[in-house]
Amino acid sequence: MGVFADEYIGQGEIVHVLSGERLKSSEMIRRILSDKEEINDPLQVGKRTYIDLDKLSRTFNHSCNPTVGIRKDSEMFALRGINKGEEITYDYSSVIAPTEWEMKCVCGSQKCRKILGDVRSLPKSQLEFYKKNGSIQNYMKKIIKELEKGNYKIPKYELLALEKIKNKSFNGCNYKKS
Repeated sequence: MGVFADEYIGQGEIVHVLSGERLKSSEMIRRILSDKEEINDPLQVGKRTYIDLDKLSRTFNHSCNPTVGIRKDSEMFALRGINKGEEITYDYSSVIAPTEWEMKCVCGSQKCRKILGDVRSLPKSQLEFYKKNGSIQNYMKKIIKELEKGNYKIPKYELLALEKIKNKSFNGCNYKKS
């Protein structure tokens, strides 16, 4: 499954706004533990705020060489011209705050990093490209500044949440040892 352009989309054009129910991290964890949610379905839009993505928003695939970026909270826009029939993809790592989670990447791009992780896993040149092109979510801008200053620590609530869910089985997901 995936989403494909049904017409040419020019660079900078809004492609879609990822949408769904806004929820706090505690509710997201409850849904994951009760099998009402997969760990990779919600989109983080704040330190403790997520969007439980609707069906369409969940069908956009990851690529290490994406066609769209994400700005504001969840606005997808074309990073370059996208041809009719081309898949619309974004880089999941650009929207994942530092965590102890990772999974194998199978995007098939020539730029594939082989491991999909949080924002720290992005090559510096890729992160700089996203910053230059405005493809950084509002909350992530603050986190990146903290990372660059060496002041970021994974919040205790995040580590506790991971501890709760790390024994669940998720397709291809791993938890790194701290």
